[in-house]
Amino acid sequence: MPDATPPPKIKLVYILGSSRSGSTALDTVLGGSTGALSTGELGHLHWALQEGDIPEYATSSIAYCSCGARVEQCPLWSKVVSAWGQQQDLRAVGREADRFETPLTSLPTLLLGRLFRTRAFREHLEFLGWSARSVAEIGGATTVVDSTKVAGRGWCYSLLPSSEFDVRFVHVVRDGPSVVSSMISHYKPHKHDSGPSPWPRLAATAFSTAHWVYMNLASSCLGAFNRRRYLRVRFEDLLDDPDGTLEKLGRFLDLDVREVRGRVRSGEPMPAGHLLCGNRTKGSALRLVRAPAPSEAGLPLGSSLVFLWLAGWLQWAYARPWPRAGPA
Repeated sequence: MPDATPPPKIKLVYILGSSRSGSTALDTVLGGSTGALSTGELGHLHWALQEGDIPEYATSSIAYCSCGARVEQCPLWSKVVSAWGQQQDLRAVGREADRFETPLTSLPTLLLGRLFRTRAFREHLEFLGWSARSVAEIGGATTVVDSTKVAGRGWCYSLLPSSEFDVRFVHVVRDGPSVVSSMISHYKPHKHDSGPSPWPRLAATAFSTAHWVYMNLASSCLGAFNRRRYLRVRFEDLLDDPDGTLEKLGRFLDLDVREVRGRVRSGEPMPAGHLLCGNRTKGSALRLVRAPAPSEAGLPLGSSLVFLWLAGWLQWAYARPWPRAGPA
């Protein structure tokens, strides 16, 4: 008789939160655990393969793996892409991912798909499960870490069959003004533009603050429906007390983090591996260093007031001290 042994259960760790919140660093750290594989923003793999659709300024972030090779030439991702290409039209995969996972616009489609279990929704869930398993098998891992962060993708992961996947959610929250300051400095002026940015500072602050609020609230809502498999951690705690934070993460995720904790204690760098997208520091080895004082985050007074008006309540809810205004 044919062997009816079911495939081994895959542990899927999905990192939630806002951009510029340390998700790439957390992904790298967790990927250093025994049996774990860091993938970076796995939900954006299809974009890396669509030449001509990537803005020039974002090519280095999207089209290249952290190992330095283009995604289609990477020792890991070239095999994944080959396996995916045999099963799916990757452009069609991208369209379905945008329908069900993109912030804001995906919400109605996601709700309708979950309520009525449409064919497109079922096929999308099947592909998510199959892709996670293929990445684990090709990477020789039992745990896959995905830091795409979008809550819509998390909702889809939460519906994967528990008999095949052990899905856990880690919501990383970074101090709001620090995120806003980082977003403004990173995206303004845009690298592909010349001259001053067209965005006034206060408008950029408002947009970045709205992004921080929305992404974190969406992540918290997902956690409210998945309390037993959701953990929120502060990025500042990971930097200030990495040993204690990693111990807590290891217990929650049931991961062996002893090797990672040993590297952190000794100051040994952790290789970035094969991460997709994410922070551009991913191309080098990672060291966890102590977080700067909140006053060093550096939002000018006007920007601080905009943040306080729009998001002070959430900053308080996440129990971070209010940073003093930085230099103008």
